[in-house]
Amino acid sequence: MDNVGDNFFENKLSALTVRFEKMISDGAMLYYDVDDLEDLLEHYIVVHKLELAQHVVNTARAQYPTNQQLAIKEAELLSLTERFVEALDLLNSIAILENSNPDFHILKASILGQCARHDEAIGSLQQALNCASDEHDMIFMNLAIEYQNVQNYPEAIKYLVKALDADPNNEDALYEMAYCYELSKNHKESIITFNRIIDKAPYNEHAWFNLGASYQASGLFEKALVAFDYVIIIDENFHAAYFNKANVLVQLEKFHEAIDLYKKALAFEILDSLIYFYIGDCYDNLEEHRNALTYFEKAVKKDETMAEAWLGASSSLDVLGREFEALEYAKKAISSDPENGDYWCFYGGLQSKYDLPNEAQISFETAIEKGYLMEDVWVDYAQLCLSLKNDEKAQNIIDRGLSLHEDNFRLQLYRAVVLYRQKNEDEGFEILVQVLMQDPLLIEEFILFYPKGMEVEEIQFLIESMK
Repeated sequence: MDNVGDNFFENKLSALTVRFEKMISDGAMLYYDVDDLEDLLEHYIVVHKLELAQHVVNTARAQYPTNQQLAIKEAELLSLTERFVEALDLLNSIAILENSNPDFHILKASILGQCARHDEAIGSLQQALNCASDEHDMIFMNLAIEYQNVQNYPEAIKYLVKALDADPNNEDALYEMAYCYELSKNHKESIITFNRIIDKAPYNEHAWFNLGASYQASGLFEKALVAFDYVIIIDENFHAAYFNKANVLVQLEKFHEAIDLYKKALAFEILDSLIYFYIGDCYDNLEEHRNALTYFEKAVKKDETMAEAWLGASSSLDVLGREFEALEYAKKAISSDPENGDYWCFYGGLQSKYDLPNEAQISFETAIEKGYLMEDVWVDYAQLCLSLKNDEKAQNIIDRGLSLHEDNFRLQLYRAVVLYRQKNEDEGFEILVQVLMQDPLLIEEFILFYPKGMEVEEIQFLIESMK
């Protein structure tokens, strides 16, 4: 019977649209029932034929100027064209007559929300809740979204729980709840909530998936694996479960198992480039650099703009001794993401290693300009300057690096090297002793940059005392 009713409505609507559009093309004016105009307006809004929807509004105004239901639909059309002030004015003009209409309050809340008037939107939704006889779960969802917009995540979660009480299989509510818990970093409560939902709906794969994600965020990796396994048991085509389970296995450093699972995820032909990259990263961690290179190259074949895959491939090529290609791939990574200072630092390291010192200095400076201020950029840049015997520049880099990373032993060691080169042996020796007390192996690096140290009696004594 439902199919018969649906077919009847579709046929009626099709005939209505043909009649209405012919009326417009003929420049005529025909009479329509209120219900027909509502159906036409709803149809054109849904299929986003807003110009035709406006023609319906014009017809409705002419034939039924005081009809509130058509006015509500007109306000919806105004909001779709971002004429929010006009939409609110129209709704306010019929507010007294429509105060008990939940659709009126829901639409008004939607428009207020789009105007960033979230507190007022919440008030309208509360009014909708008070007068609605059904569809409470949808209103609960809208309230949750508005509370998210004002970053009141506990209230958002409260209404999402109500939405799920009304419909435990509400996927949108499940994922919005997970999002709220993630933003509020309340993973413990998230685990409790999703377990409670699973108690009510034990075969809800989306609840199990979000429970797994909550366990993963909490560092409870073994429990996360179990949850993702349940997802796959319930729905073997739930591709995200394979992907997330593989990510957990990576965190557990079970790279071979992760690779197998990523390859299963590839069968769904979703996120191909990212999965290829993650497989390459697993092989890189296993030091299987040829395999890593294969998958990094598959990733960039799928997505030429994937900067991290170009960089991964460059790193693999570097280990494999393919210098020219390593430089070219690093350059492609930078072309895809030129503002990434980390990539410039990596590129500078390659250039320094391959005896391109001038180019390396430019890359290190660019990395710093782009805001990359991690320890490695200062260490690598200082090493380059020391190798070039540019002690003044080295001192500048060391000082800047130590101002951000005062406990970095290598930078302290390089300061000792510069001091010895500048004949300031007493201060240099004092720093050298402090560094070697923390990491005796750094003496080899000191001698590399200051070979004369082997001839200095106090340094010889220091080396002997560490044996």
